[in-house]
Amino acid sequence: MMNLMNRLARVGLVYCVVAFALELVAQNEKPPFAWVNPLTSKELKAAPGLSHHTFKSKIIKKEVGYCVFVPEGYNNSRNKDRWYPVIYMVHGGRPGDESRFANRVPYIIEAIRDGDLIPTIVVFNNGGPVSHYNVPGRPDARGKDLFVEELMPLIAKNYRTIETREGRALQGYSQGGRATARIGFGHPELFSQLVIGSAGAATEKRIQETGGIENENLVFAPGDDMWTYAEIYAKNFTKKFPMEIFLHVGDELDSNYEGNIAYDRFLTELKLDHTFVVIPDQKHGGSAYLKIHDKIIRFQNDSFWKSLGRK
Repeated sequence: MMNLMNRLARVGLVYCVVAFALELVAQNEKPPFAWVNPLTSKELKAAPGLSHHTFKSKIIKKEVGYCVFVPEGYNNSRNKDRWYPVIYMVHGGRPGDESRFANRVPYIIEAIRDGDLIPTIVVFNNGGPVSHYNVPGRPDARGKDLFVEELMPLIAKNYRTIETREGRALQGYSQGGRATARIGFGHPELFSQLVIGSAGAATEKRIQETGGIENENLVFAPGDDMWTYAEIYAKNFTKKFPMEIFLHVGDELDSNYEGNIAYDRFLTELKLDHTFVVIPDQKHGGSAYLKIHDKIIRFQNDSFWKSLGRK
């Protein structure tokens, strides 16, 4: 009977994965920005262990939403003393929405059940109106501070996450890829691995060369870019805070292809060991996750074992 139930559960999971795969590829209109974006009943049903929460931010003085996935067995009494690694998954696109990457969770559930990924907690943030970045002069646009100074300590307090850098990973795509590089290389004391997906490296290079200007309406602090942070990390922190790095982008069809080719060369020049994958026949968009998922999971699992073993 138990084997039958397990088979039925897996059939249901596969059905959910297929359904979410179709949604992942679909292009939806961007909704208006909101700091709180509850999950739909469909998202909750497709991803057992996923939940939505809010907290009152002292930084922006508003209620802010976030999502957390806990693996099967997390709440069992026999696991009450077990601590789990955590992946912070930062969404792509602007503005922010903590529910945007919830459709990744069925793939993570499947990987854990198949033994391809160590049981892991996954956290999804809301990057704010400018997605994960701090913008000088804009009190409402402090996505980086909100993430590092408020959300991460909140997760540490309320969930049994391994609270050393060896048990933490940062992953993002597009705007989230830029944020992963900025925050990850800028805070290597917090993370042991980075998954940087199709980041706007060319835009970040222009920001570096202009002292912070992305466009006439968006100006960052000088040095607040993925190129400068990587260089600082390479020169000062590789021995003290070693990180596993995974960089991926679509091929020539991806609008960020050339920038990532240049960023790959840059990391190599900096002597930063990293994995770089070009996804064939892939435009910039959500379907990239479907094509690269297995490689990302394998990288994350191997990196967690390596980092935690090293500790």
